[in-house]
Amino acid sequence: MPQGFSYVYNDYGKDPTRITEFLMTDNEAGYAGEAVKIVSGRVTKAAPTDPIAGFLTSNVEAGTDKETEIILAREGDWYEAAYSGTPAAGFVSGVAGVVLAADGLSINAATVTGGAVSVLSINSNKGTARVKVKNRQFS
Repeated sequence: MPQGFSYVYNDYGKDPTRITEFLMTDNEAGYAGEAVKIVSGRVTKAAPTDPIAGFLTSNVEAGTDKETEIILAREGDWYEAAYSGTPAAGFVSGVAGVVLAADGLSINAATVTGGAVSVLSINSNKGTARVKVKNRQFS
């Protein structure tokens, strides 16, 4: 399983914004670094083309009223993320619109349109990319 999105830095020197006031959707588990959104006042997994609210900071067990902490996806934030899938010809530095992988822990290099993520650089030796969230739920 990929490690999930990892915060690297912010263009403006800001520390990550951590949000702790939302509970996880009942009976849904989550993993550190997983892309999430807020629906009906609860944290839930982001689908491949959804706008991204942020990323879980730790694993969350399935259950009722489970507390969460997320790092808010903001303008200027850079993340390191694994990529999966056979890279499309358009999966190159500068591509905008890469979708999340189904697990929400990585990006899908095979689909480079319609997604929330843009790519600055690709490390094919490590299978990772330096990315920004361009389609944010809270822009």
